[in-house]
Amino acid sequence: MGIIYFLVYLFLEILFSYEFAKIFTPFGLFLEVLISAGVGVYILRTLHFSLAVEMQRVFRREISEEEFVTSGLFKLIGAFLLIIPGVFSDIVGILFLFEPFARWVARKIFPQNTHRYHYHKEDDGEIIDVEIVEIIEDNSKK
Repeated sequence: MGIIYFLVYLFLEILFSYEFAKIFTPFGLFLEVLISAGVGVYILRTLHFSLAVEMQRVFRREISEEEFVTSGLFKLIGAFLLIIPGVFSDIVGILFLFEPFARWVARKIFPQNTHRYHYHKEDDGEIIDVEIVEIIEDNSKK
């Protein structure tokens, strides 16, 4: 099944590159490949800054851990797609850099987590200590 996806990708890549070269000449396609590769390398080199900002948003409970992982993952994939020569991969790479599109793709690819954790801070000054004990029955005595 993977070979079919690869062949579809390859066909779309050649088609988009051919149409781009017809409109903007082969030199324009060459410049597009160089510029998009430079942008992809720049994004990879500065990815740790954007991940640090996103991590601060996780600490402030503005986004969940899953959103942090998917946004970082899709930024990384988008940067790699920009480095790969071709117009179709550049279009998909740019789309992955936009957070709403990346969330939409993540919802389609990754299963939804049904557990939602809501954190709230109550400042009543009371601390409750809880101990959880698990009782395991011995089935060998029956």
